[in-house]
Amino acid sequence: MTVGIGVNCSDGIVLACDSLTTFGRGVPVLRYTNKVHLLQHDGLKHPVAVVAAGITTYFNKFQDRACRKAIGIASKAIGRELDIVDFCEEVCEPVISSLYKEYVIDRYRFFGAPVVDYGLSLIVAGATEAGELRSYHVHAEGLTERIEEYGTTGSGAAYAELFLRYLLTSEERCAESAGRAAAYAIKGVELMDPNVAGDTNIMVISFKDSQPAYEDFPKESRPEKARETMEQLLRRIGSEIEQLVVRD
Repeated sequence: MTVGIGVNCSDGIVLACDSLTTFGRGVPVLRYTNKVHLLQHDGLKHPVAVVAAGITTYFNKFQDRACRKAIGIASKAIGRELDIVDFCEEVCEPVISSLYKEYVIDRYRFFGAPVVDYGLSLIVAGATEAGELRSYHVHAEGLTERIEEYGTTGSGAAYAELFLRYLLTSEERCAESAGRAAAYAIKGVELMDPNVAGDTNIMVISFKDSQPAYEDFPKESRPEKARETMEQLLRRIGSEIEQLVVRD
C-alpha cells in the first residue's frame, strides 16, 4: 500500500508518494522503490506520469497490458496519438476494469470465494492535445475522475487529505510550495499509517518550450526533517485537543 498525492498548480502538476511497496510472495513482502512512473510509448502524444497504489503485481500487469497492447490499439482506432484524456478513457478504463473483472469477479465466481487480495488505484497526469496539463484519479474498478485541485490515493489517503486541507491554502499555489506541502503531508501520513514509509518521491510536470517536461523536485527545495516537524506539530495539536476534554 502507499500514499500518493497529485496537486494541480499555477505552473504545473506535482505528483508525490512514499517508497514502500508490497509484493505478493504467499505473504506480503515489503521493499522500497520509486512509485512515480513515467509511461512512454509511440502511441502517446506525450509521456504519462503515474502514481501507483496497491499491490505491485497489479500495477505491473496494468503497465504491461497498456504498453504492449492497449495504447497501440487505441491509437490506431482513433487515428492519432493519445493525449491524457484519451489515455484515461481508452486505456485506463478498459484495462483496469478488465483486471478487476478477471481477478475479483471471475475468480470469485469460479472458486465460490475470494482467492486473492486485489488492490490497484492510480493518479495519472499529462498533457491534452490542446496543451493543457491535467491529472486524474483511476479508481480500482476502472472509473477515471478528473482532479480539480488535488487528489490522494492509497491506504494513507484519508490522512493525506486532512493534512493537505491545511497545507494547501492558496488557490494560486506554485509547484515549489505544492512540492513542499506534499513532502510534509506524506511524512505526516507516515506517522499514522504503517503501510507508508521510505523516501518521498516527487515529480513536477510543467511546460518548457511548449512541451511537457517531467523533472524530479529539487532536493534543495525539500523541507529538512519533515517527519520530525510533522511529529512535533501533531504533538502540539494533541495537547490542544486534550484540553477540550479536560475538566476544570
